[in-house]
Amino acid sequence: MSTIDATWLDGSQTQSGLTDACATAAGVTQISLIAKATDGFLVVQGSDAGRETFDDADVSAIFVTFADTVAQYPLADTSTLRTAVLSALAGQWTASATMGASPFDETVEEPARLIFHVQIPGWGFEPARIKFKSEVPAGEFCGLAWLMLNGATCEPYSFEFFASCAQAGEYDYSLFIKASQDAGNQSTRVIIDPKIKVIP
Repeated sequence: MSTIDATWLDGSQTQSGLTDACATAAGVTQISLIAKATDGFLVVQGSDAGRETFDDADVSAIFVTFADTVAQYPLADTSTLRTAVLSALAGQWTASATMGASPFDETVEEPARLIFHVQIPGWGFEPARIKFKSEVPAGEFCGLAWLMLNGATCEPYSFEFFASCAQAGEYDYSLFIKASQDAGNQSTRVIIDPKIKVIP
């Protein structure tokens, strides 16, 4: 009988190698924004493809627009909220046209900086943030860190890491989220299991 790798399930420990420095510079920044609608999760993705490279001001503005829009639609279902968010962000990024089996699925087609941001009251990423369940080539994913904007950390709501996009493959990964309730007196771990498709 196989045993569970308790180290891998530990949300306080990052996966070996993910925090290493990257050898390849990112050509594009991809952002995933996560919120909660009345009928499920909303995940919208966009990038700076075809635009000037995102700087801290651009990313901050995207986060503010997202938060403001989510706040304006507290009782919206996923479809309504998605339409409102994508409309509000239309001038700030290039919306992703790819669609995976999971709304958290990512497609990487060139060396990329990947940013994840959660906008759900009481939710934040655990220190582990992200771990891969399948084998990945050495150096394919690197630079895992809490996102810094304008000199301030966005921990635990936003993090970044990089994909070198050196070798084609599909990689199963998990997002580690701490979800609190009862005004923070209780919490639980939520592990979301999507995949990243790399197409060099």
